[in-house]
Amino acid sequence: MVLSIGITGNIGAGKTTVCRDFERLGVPVYYADARAKELMVEHPDLKGAIVADFGQESYTSAGQLDRAYLAQRVFNDPAALQRLNSYVHPVVAEDARAWHHRQTAPYSLHEAAIIYEIGSGEAYDAVIVVACPYPTRLERVRQRDGIDEAAFAARADKQWSDERKEAAADFLIHNDGKALLLPQILRIDRQLRQRAHQSPPVGV
Repeated sequence: MVLSIGITGNIGAGKTTVCRDFERLGVPVYYADARAKELMVEHPDLKGAIVADFGQESYTSAGQLDRAYLAQRVFNDPAALQRLNSYVHPVVAEDARAWHHRQTAPYSLHEAAIIYEIGSGEAYDAVIVVACPYPTRLERVRQRDGIDEAAFAARADKQWSDERKEAAADFLIHNDGKALLLPQILRIDRQLRQRAHQSPPVGV
């Protein structure tokens, strides 16, 4: 069976950049956040739950998710965000399990921003954390999304601290612009391929 490896990191850490490098090594990657957005449109039960709770305004007349409206509804309302997550996360988890079991590589990566925050770290054979200092992450996201520091902090505050997340990691990749990425990725890839041949996976 294929090992299931979580990969996470705080906003602006560069998870996608790291995942693309793993993909170049032939490692399949499940992008949970991107897939969640697709499932919120494609999955009839999930779409129905969102409409029932947040209204028809959650979708455009063309049937696409109105992300700005939904974000406005839940961003400063923890109870609403918890309800939305309770609809989305189980559907994504089921979709991810099905995807994982179709893979044939020694291991697959499940990329998600809040693996630890939702208590799913134990579901994986190991978790990789992409680490980057707060100031560097802030500057990256300011340039990428055009937001100010207050908006960045509001998003960052919903995630574990860098220190807590890094301490929980099975593997760390430093993406601070100083350490070379590829040697770190190659080392972890080699270790995971070896592990895949030595021990049965826990799956997801």
